Amino acid sequence: MKYMAYKLGLWRSGILAIVFFTYCSPGLKTAVPLPMNSAENRQSLVPPDRAKWTWTDRQNSIHTFSQTLNNLQKTMEEYGIMGLSIVLKQGTKWSQSPNCYAFELGIENQETNKPIDANTVFQADRLGQPIIAYMIMKLVTEEKFDLDRALYKYLPKSIPEDNPYHCLLEDPRYKLLTARNILSHQSGLATSGSSNKINILTFKTSPGKGFLYLDEPYGFLQFVLEQKFGRSFNELANLLVFKPFGMSRTSFTREPRFEGHIVGEVSAKSDFQSDLYSTYGAFFTNGSDYTRFIWTVRLENPGLSYETQMSYIVWPTVTIKSSSIVESSSSYDRSDVPRKLSWSLGWGMYQIPRVLLGTCSFIGQRSQRLESYATVYECDKSTAITVFVANSTQSAITGLILRELLGRMETPLKWLCF
Repeated sequence: MKYMAYKLGLWRSGILAIVFFTYCSPGLKTAVPLPMNSAENRQSLVPPDRAKWTWTDRQNSIHTFSQTLNNLQKTMEEYGIMGLSIVLKQGTKWSQSPNCYAFELGIENQETNKPIDANTVFQADRLGQPIIAYMIMKLVTEEKFDLDRALYKYLPKSIPEDNPYHCLLEDPRYKLLTARNILSHQSGLATSGSSNKINILTFKTSPGKGFLYLDEPYGFLQFVLEQKFGRSFNELANLLVFKPFGMSRTSFTREPRFEGHIVGEVSAKSDFQSDLYSTYGAFFTNGSDYTRFIWTVRLENPGLSYETQMSYIVWPTVTIKSSSIVESSSSYDRSDVPRKLSWSLGWGMYQIPRVLLGTCSFIGQRSQRLESYATVYECDKSTAITVFVANSTQSAITGLILRELLGRMETPLKWLCF
């Protein structure tokens, strides 16, 4: 009798667990499995109408792909959006053939009216940070780099005076700066003026004393890697990331093969970025390449050791207390900031509400011409999505797009100033 009661208790617990996760978890739209293209492992640009997105929310809505496509087109018309590229991949961590879908709508520029397609490239500078972080962790796995070793030890004894990073030598805190500090935005650096089109970096606080978001220190980290390995940073990226991941339309430099395919550009240019000094602010990619990268490193085996993989994708490095990415103080209203918001190495992270062990990783940037956002929701049904919006208006629509595709899911867009 005791054994039967025990089995009955387990059965009831299982039913309760199923009910809880069905009705209390925030619903991701669950894609019905479709035949996949084995070469690219991605669905056609306009999936068949019979395929459906379904997700659980208060309205229990069911949209067909044609409805989703129509809704996106209406949003583009309403907000004056020039072009839109969305690539979404969905499945479980153990799925052998996750579903992948792409929407490429609109045009690359308003003068040629060339449509956005699989060859279109977007300059999404900030989205290069998770790739730089992965490169560092790959080198750590191969015991070729130390995440916590002072960066000055990788450099020659003197940096030329015409190098924009020479000014760092004047501050003794320079010898405390590590790769971990930069990847987690705890470098303590701030910008003051510019030299050779590169912002001058000076120390505002000591490294490791708290979260202060700044893009430019990544350029210094790129410079350190070039000096240590004697190669241009883009060559290192090709060796460690782009070729292994099959990212044929991605680069840290503006390459001739991208000309005529960069969103917002009209004519070919000859003033390609110089490799004399690495500068933060040049990263070109498309939705297919980037979604493949974030899916692999977050949900599959990215070729890292256990400890480095945990540091890269699981363990938060610093808790974020600011109300937005441009603030460093905790004295502001955080009512719209995701709970347990933190930064790991190259990514922002937060815990998905009401989902056991569910996490979200993200990176994004909004400029005058482009919205770029990439995120991975890790739960029972994981989803990776990359969104590029070529926007000529002042209205940010990434949130509307995510709502259309993912349902009522909490996002960090307000914290990112979208």
